[in-house]
Amino acid sequence: MRTDGHVRNLAGNRRFRHLLAVRLTSQAADGMFQASLALSVFFNPALGDAGDPFRYAAAVALLLGPYSLLGPYVGTVLDRFSRRNLIGGANLVRAALMIVICLTLPGGFNWSWVLCAMVVLAANRFVLAGLGAAHPQVVPPQDLVTANSLASTLGALAYGLGLATTGVAKLIDSGVSYSMLALAAGCGYLVSACLIWAAFKRSGLGPAEDESPAGGLWKGVAATTAGMVAGFKHLGTRRGPALAMAVQGLHRFLYGIVFIIAIALFMGFFWDVESDPARTTTISWLLVLAVLGNVGVLAAAIVTPRATRVWGPKNWVVVLMALCAVVAAALAGTMRPVMFAVAVLLINIASQGVKITVDTSIQRGVEDAYRGRVFSVNDTVYNVGYLAGLFAAALVVPTDGYAPGTLVGVAVSYGLICVGYAYLARDDAPYDAESWSPAAPQTGPQPRPSTSR
Repeated sequence: MRTDGHVRNLAGNRRFRHLLAVRLTSQAADGMFQASLALSVFFNPALGDAGDPFRYAAAVALLLGPYSLLGPYVGTVLDRFSRRNLIGGANLVRAALMIVICLTLPGGFNWSWVLCAMVVLAANRFVLAGLGAAHPQVVPPQDLVTANSLASTLGALAYGLGLATTGVAKLIDSGVSYSMLALAAGCGYLVSACLIWAAFKRSGLGPAEDESPAGGLWKGVAATTAGMVAGFKHLGTRRGPALAMAVQGLHRFLYGIVFIIAIALFMGFFWDVESDPARTTTISWLLVLAVLGNVGVLAAAIVTPRATRVWGPKNWVVVLMALCAVVAAALAGTMRPVMFAVAVLLINIASQGVKITVDTSIQRGVEDAYRGRVFSVNDTVYNVGYLAGLFAAALVVPTDGYAPGTLVGVAVSYGLICVGYAYLARDDAPYDAESWSPAAPQTGPQPRPSTSR
């Protein structure tokens, strides 16, 4: 079956279009808010000069830490209460908190806006995990791969548009304050909440009443804490998805290292303080990187559904990890701004391609009653791996970011991941091959199934 046939099916699916609209408005608001926050942290004179890789890592960790640690418990909530109400309520709370942030952000460092920002980003856990868990409620199984590509990719593009809007507003010195940009993000959150409440019934996105776990919320929290080992054992019976999740976690660790190197380089080694004291060139390059990153995400969405059908999902993951190894080695040998721009494009193709594959493996291999928890665990691995990479880089990357040796280590690590995954997953694809995939074995012994249906 051709990818364009799946796209036509999704275009005619009214419930999918409504869910996509909720995602796009929410993630566009995320981009505006997080860009205004990042610019305030790194370029706001009231907060002092930014010039330390550890500060970059600490700033991201302060905001993403609570978001990451909430993972398994968000799944417990998503599997017990209306996902429609949770997504809408989370965005409504974020819209309200934007008012507090708008009032306190102009005064420089203030724990009021820091705590509000942490809550806003933590609430994003409910939104993204809930949207991912709701896909099988509105999309038939044969369209899930393409639905994941469209939703996650268009969502990332909406996020990038929010980033770019904020970046351009500051770059052209429009006079728009960080507070007003945050307020605009709050309007986006409010629109997203209204859309989901208007488009879906209370139980329209699951969980189904007969599939919800028994017991109240606090009992569920306790059971989740006690049952984390059992959850990992459950993934152990589905080696294909588990191995793909592990590859994504390791990739995010290395991605965090490359991120710190890139930021430090553009804030230090690539910055000419005499000709550009206001860092206009730095902001311009960071904006270019954000745009190219989103172009890479779009390219992955176009290529991944077709590539997984032609080559199979396992081989596609191997190709993407090999691509990252080559890119990291090229960066180590050049250390030029233009090469980092190319690298952002290619690494984001790899990152989004792996994400689409992992999301599909969870959706195809996990029953709806557990899907929210597995998505949340996957998100936790995704973010904790990234945060670990940030702090690992902060320990070894110099202030100006010039670290070709570290990039060589990243390239070697990607190569090892590529070879190791190809060997370990030789009999376990991320999800079972179907008749529509030429990569599915036609004759001879069938590979051991990696997921349950």
